[in-house]
Amino acid sequence: MSKSKYNTVDPTDLCEQYGADTFRMYEMFLGPVEASKPWDTKGIEGVHRFLRKLWRLFFDEQKGPIWTSSAPSPLERAGGKATDAELKILHRTIKKIEEDTERFSFNTAVSTFMICVNELADARCHKKEVLEKLLILLTPYAPHIAEELWNKLGNEGSVLDASYPAFNPALLVESSKEYPVSINGKLRTNINLALDLDQKQVEEAVLQNEVVQKWLEGKPPKKIIFVKNKMINVVI
Repeated sequence: MSKSKYNTVDPTDLCEQYGADTFRMYEMFLGPVEASKPWDTKGIEGVHRFLRKLWRLFFDEQKGPIWTSSAPSPLERAGGKATDAELKILHRTIKKIEEDTERFSFNTAVSTFMICVNELADARCHKKEVLEKLLILLTPYAPHIAEELWNKLGNEGSVLDASYPAFNPALLVESSKEYPVSINGKLRTNINLALDLDQKQVEEAVLQNEVVQKWLEGKPPKKIIFVKNKMINVVI
């Protein structure tokens, strides 16, 4: 941008249109903090959509509040504690945000927040246990919406005074894997198996799969090839 070329953009106008949090995160999202970056406001819509999607983890336009606690009140939907999958999404985000923030890689941190919100939305996770910690992580990047949602969750005081969530590496240890299962070399299905199963246990689990049974047509397979952590091939 240059005043002499009459192509400057007043940040105040963008803040009035999209909000300060959107403008703040968009500037971070443009690229590495030390790099020279072309100014283009077209991408600001994407950051604004992200913050709106974050809001929808807490509120529905028709239903109102949809966040839940482990012991939900009569006004809340069925709650319950966060699942292992939901905690994995959260703690993967905690780890990445810590790393990115320490090295001032704010653009990749914003991308990480976007991925996290998308994954929580896909998992239909609206649990206070997870969302509270996400707001604490988000506070340095989007302080206004984080503070507002923090208070709407019923917390007293400011999100700035909340304890930073501790990363738990145990939650990211994989205990199972989804294997592609091929029949005579052609992919037919996927099956989730524990990582500690041996060849015999894998064969038993594969033979119980409905898709595999359909292709076997009641006949025993000639061979089951199991490559640990990679694939399974049933030869018929």
